[in-house]
Amino acid sequence: MNKKVTMESIANELGITKNTVSLALRNMPGVSEKTRRLVIKTAQQNGYKYKNSLDTVNNCKAKNICLMLSDDTRSSVDFFSFIQYGIESKAKENNLNTILHCFDEKKDFEVPLCIKDGIISGIITLGRLSPKTLKSIIALDVPLVVIDHFFDDVKASYILSDNVSGGYIATEHLINSGHREIGFCGNIFSSSSFFDRYLGYLKALTQYKIDVNPLYSITDTCMAEMSSHKMIIEKLEEFPSFPTAMFCCNDIEAISIIKALSLMGISVPDDISIIGFDDIELSKNISPELTTMHICKELLGERAVKKLTLQMTKTDYTKEKILLPANLVERQSVKNIVTIKK
Repeated sequence: MNKKVTMESIANELGITKNTVSLALRNMPGVSEKTRRLVIKTAQQNGYKYKNSLDTVNNCKAKNICLMLSDDTRSSVDFFSFIQYGIESKAKENNLNTILHCFDEKKDFEVPLCIKDGIISGIITLGRLSPKTLKSIIALDVPLVVIDHFFDDVKASYILSDNVSGGYIATEHLINSGHREIGFCGNIFSSSSFFDRYLGYLKALTQYKIDVNPLYSITDTCMAEMSSHKMIIEKLEEFPSFPTAMFCCNDIEAISIIKALSLMGISVPDDISIIGFDDIELSKNISPELTTMHICKELLGERAVKKLTLQMTKTDYTKEKILLPANLVERQSVKNIVTIKK
């Protein structure tokens, strides 16, 4: 009886590790082209057939996807935890196990062990990551979907909120409430979502023929990331004068500014109106309750899994950017200053 051919037997024959054989057969990085060709040739000669990730998807009852997110993203529990829940619940419906992998964006990307071991059929990334990291993930040649971040010059499947339209709607709400001096706060260079929300803000002002006053905006700093209210107050004091309303890049930014303004004796919405974005739980638990743009967070995760399973089962799928709408939630932080004609 012929002895069964395995990755281990191929490794022993060539004098290399089983992991090297696995990487070579899966066309993964970390193996020289010479070794890869030798492994494939030996496997063919011995009649060994490697089951790739597509075979696994089609034939195995239990399948695995890797959810990758940076340590910074993982700490944003008020937002990303809801997306993660949507991913895991939809994955479970599709008989997919979710393996979580967190990484430090400040360090070079390392291929997760679950991918090296060949037990992953697809990858979902969540939140901010660098172009270098995304390109490293794409190079793994595993079906991939990216949530809540994108790059114009990197081709991939993206699932995003419609941040431009959302920014437009938020700013339009301030305009319809009578405001003409409208500022923006948030570091537009730290996130593609923030930049797009800023573009929506500019679009609304332009279409309503309202001058964009750069003195009313801070676009290179996220005040929510400052370590104290004192630092936020010092930044706010740089304004030569306050606008009557301000659109913030997200709810955390808006809430941080509201607290600082309160310490400065400036009332929201009586002295200045504030609108946020994301509709996190905390936006309903502050005073005044925050007017914001609601994102269907769990739906972002669900749509990502739906897109990923399509890519895992088809070879002719289209990489695309899918935008989900954001909806206005009116609460108490925006004051209507429209002059009522008698």
